[in-house]
Amino acid sequence: MSIPYLHASSYQRRMESGRTRPCLFMCEDENSELYDYYVVKLKAGIDSRETGLASELIASQLAMFLDIPTPEPAIIRVDPAITEVIGDTELATKITESAGLNFGSKFITGGFKTWPIGEAIPLSLKQLACEIFAFDALIQNPDRKADKPNILWKGEDLYIIDHETGFSFVYALPSTDKPWQLTHLDFLKKHLFYQNLKGQKVNLDRFTGALEALSTQKMDSMVLNIPDEWKNANVSKIDEHINEVRNNLNEFIDEVRRVLQ
Repeated sequence: MSIPYLHASSYQRRMESGRTRPCLFMCEDENSELYDYYVVKLKAGIDSRETGLASELIASQLAMFLDIPTPEPAIIRVDPAITEVIGDTELATKITESAGLNFGSKFITGGFKTWPIGEAIPLSLKQLACEIFAFDALIQNPDRKADKPNILWKGEDLYIIDHETGFSFVYALPSTDKPWQLTHLDFLKKHLFYQNLKGQKVNLDRFTGALEALSTQKMDSMVLNIPDEWKNANVSKIDEHINEVRNNLNEFIDEVRRVLQ
């Protein structure tokens, strides 16, 4: 997929949720045509900086390829001159320190709210919830839990968001040589959907088929979409991880089922 490069042209507001406190900007394309509203993760607000930005972009592309709903990603160029109309000194400093390319996701409108704490999974969304659990196992995301769901939800629709702490294995010491194994990942038992899915029959056939279709060439194209200024050794680790899991797909799916037993 092609990732648009846009320019943050007008600051709207700071988002209320999210540890990184992203900002909402109106963005425009290279022809100065207004494009849309995007939620922008400022790199100065992400502890892992470029690794976090790359993780967001890879996770978004993977989710879209696997047909798991997520806001459309974009790469947003931020010019420090935009701070001239921002009265918040702390925010203006953060924007200035984030000059250059940042991760953005299309703003979801229409009454979507963060998944409520303690909300049971509607029967109509149980299949998707199971696939989101498998997706988070795939990217080893510890950050979708009951008190921090990172899901926008309305009725029969939802979107997964916030993946800068995904691919947590890049920070692990020592790292495993079998990335498809999951039993050592205790954070999966704190996943938002774990308790509702535990002990139930899970159907991962569609997810398995989608992941099986993820070719090395397709994964390479996702990595190529990462701006050069975000690339580091961790990007190669992420690429290798996804390819290893796909090459041991049956074992990985068995591990997901085992965790949910």
